[in-house]
Amino acid sequence: MKKAKAEILNQCRRLRREADDVAMRIGKFAELSMREERSSTLAKEILTRHGFAIEREFPLVPNAFIASRGTGRPVIGLLAEYDALPDCGPKAKGPGHGCGHNLLGTASIFAAIAAAETAEAQKLRGTVRLFGCPAEETLVGKVYMARDGAFEGLDAVLAWHPSGVTRVNNGSGTALDSYAFEFFGKTAHAAGDPHSGRSALDAVEIMNVAVNFLREHMPPSCRVHYIISDGANAPNVVPAYARSWYFVRGEDRKAVDDLAKRVKNCARAAALASETRLKMRHLTACYDRPANDALAEAMNENLKAVGPPRFSKADREFVQRLGLEGKFKSKLQDISTERGAGSSDEGNVSWFAPLIGLNTTCAADGTRGHSYIKAAQSRSPIGLKGMRVAAKVLALTAYDLLTDRKLRAKAKREFRRRTKDTEYDPVIPAGQPAPIGDLIPKP
Repeated sequence: MKKAKAEILNQCRRLRREADDVAMRIGKFAELSMREERSSTLAKEILTRHGFAIEREFPLVPNAFIASRGTGRPVIGLLAEYDALPDCGPKAKGPGHGCGHNLLGTASIFAAIAAAETAEAQKLRGTVRLFGCPAEETLVGKVYMARDGAFEGLDAVLAWHPSGVTRVNNGSGTALDSYAFEFFGKTAHAAGDPHSGRSALDAVEIMNVAVNFLREHMPPSCRVHYIISDGANAPNVVPAYARSWYFVRGEDRKAVDDLAKRVKNCARAAALASETRLKMRHLTACYDRPANDALAEAMNENLKAVGPPRFSKADREFVQRLGLEGKFKSKLQDISTERGAGSSDEGNVSWFAPLIGLNTTCAADGTRGHSYIKAAQSRSPIGLKGMRVAAKVLALTAYDLLTDRKLRAKAKREFRRRTKDTEYDPVIPAGQPAPIGDLIPKP
């Protein structure tokens, strides 16, 4: 086992230059959710070059794919993401990797390669499966992939995310629904005969007011946020069309389902009050994530063996030029069991097989998430150092799962215990294409 793990680490070192290049290229592409054509294509090219077969793509989920190497069980999955964010490019202009997904996808890809290479050299039975997952930032990709059967038949799943700390993440986030609400009214001259018009923007605003009154009666752990994504174009025309985009969050799927019903009633009431027509579209539906202590402990042992990323004087000077103090959290932290306030479509995958993830330090203290300062570090030696640690830990843990039957059995027993009272419902209707952000054709 020690010899095999040493070979995996050697594989990671041999792949380092190629991995760094891929991370920088995806960082430069900086493609938004559902538009990651070049990033997805590059990922598939790299995997194919290293002996993986692209076994499935998804007509309803652009830029999603599954790549596999090996045969038979166990089947170990790794999740890769590669979408960027708006307003995170240089000086907060244009798209950029303000969440570090250029690092995320690359580490998962090369961890899969290193684990599969070592397993094949040892003539081990088993399959390493890499999931190319678009549109995490809009919480869409894995939701629709899960609906379409992508994650069935897995024995375990590994994930990670760039962070400001280095630790195994055995916590959860919130479940979430995303909705687009469109209102259709009638135009009229806003001064000459406003009584002849029916304002779609009035409907949006009435709905927002109703939801804001609803906040008093929500469970404390729930959250609702919205934007007006189309509020018409001219104040002297009664607007015939307006649209809002809502997120509804709760601790689990039931909490979101219950609150979403009330939010949708606010939309119906707004349409009735403004005499407009309402169209609702359910864009995505994320689950919370059950913990798995068995996998967390196994991954933590590998993280301790690899150690945290180490940062240099040049790294500190780089972030100081970005306006930060130049400090990093460079020590390993204990396994996290916290429930965060955010949501991830990763949660949906965790209801199909035991899942564990980790964070590694890829940014300095004080770095704002979803910012151009984070994006700048994601395309620097700072981000690459954290990415290399993640790749090694993922590869080592994948190897453990390929070879350790007792670990797999323990993780599965815990998974069954934690999920036995919930039947997974994809929520999103079959056949509905994944949305490009909140883009819904106007009338």
